[in-house]
Amino acid sequence: MRQRIRPHMSAIEAQQLSRIYQVGDEEVRALDGLTISLERGRLAAVVGPSGSGKSTLMALLGGLDTPSSGTVSVYGQKLDGMDPVDLAAYRRSTVGFVFQDFFLLSHLTAVENVEVPLKLSQISRQERRARANELIKLVGLGHRGDHRPQQLSGGERQRVAIARALANRPKLLLADEPTGNLDEKTGHAITEILLNLNKEQDITVVLVTHNLELAEKTEIQFRLGGGKLQHTTKSTKEISSPVIEPKIDMAQDQSQEIVEPKEIEITVEATQSATKNIIILETGFCQTEATNIIHEIRPDLGIFQIPHLLNSLPFTVLENVESEKAEELRDRFEAAGCVVEVGNTSES
Repeated sequence: MRQRIRPHMSAIEAQQLSRIYQVGDEEVRALDGLTISLERGRLAAVVGPSGSGKSTLMALLGGLDTPSSGTVSVYGQKLDGMDPVDLAAYRRSTVGFVFQDFFLLSHLTAVENVEVPLKLSQISRQERRARANELIKLVGLGHRGDHRPQQLSGGERQRVAIARALANRPKLLLADEPTGNLDEKTGHAITEILLNLNKEQDITVVLVTHNLELAEKTEIQFRLGGGKLQHTTKSTKEISSPVIEPKIDMAQDQSQEIVEPKEIEITVEATQSATKNIIILETGFCQTEATNIIHEIRPDLGIFQIPHLLNSLPFTVLENVESEKAEELRDRFEAAGCVVEVGNTSES
């Protein structure tokens, strides 16, 4: 097996990192003086119970949120104190995100979903289509590139999400519960893809997970509790080289397929009334205000869940909204510094 020789450079350096949220009269210390370091090219897991600070750490490493105190650097880029424009550039160029809920745009095909980050980076249409097709093949979906998310199984959707995360050739890949919505066999296949990316493409990969079996496949595990680092475990065994483009039992994977005729019928009816989809492309200068607006119009989303969702832009906030209401919401989001697209439902 090929042995990687890593230069002694940190991918991640966090010193006394704290993030404090004010919820009414209550102060919530999501992170409380956290210090961690991770060399470039490593495969690490962040584990701990719910509320331990795992997702907050991901948001800070991803440049979506900024710390209340302390410092955080990724590949030599100091994120604390970085202005919103530079943070947006950092997210596009340095980091890729993979999430439990995929966050694919329902009106785009698999290839078109992978193209979205490239479009935001102003890559030419020809170049981004070539790159998207390359990545779709890399994750083993070359035969499904023209399918929309509702035509794909859970495992296939997560493969598309991984391909999208790789679009701008990130140095750091952040994966938050990447197998959480998948059955065991499909989850193993997704794990193999992530391990392969770390070994073969030398991408630093950080997994946030409750799955201890998945965590044990990594080289380093950071266990959090109460917003603090409780302990660090380094693997003493050789991590086996994963198989490129793992093949999974499609019959098993298709058990997760979500093709719901009733939803398709609803979409057709919405098309007839010329409704709109509201999509956030960039959060701009005031993510807190944007979070408050989303929480107001989407009470089903928790106030702490929303910043986490915004890690994976573009994010479809609402679908099938009446045109007048959609324009009103666009004005509110734009006033909060967001870049918003309001598209006709019929375009999907």
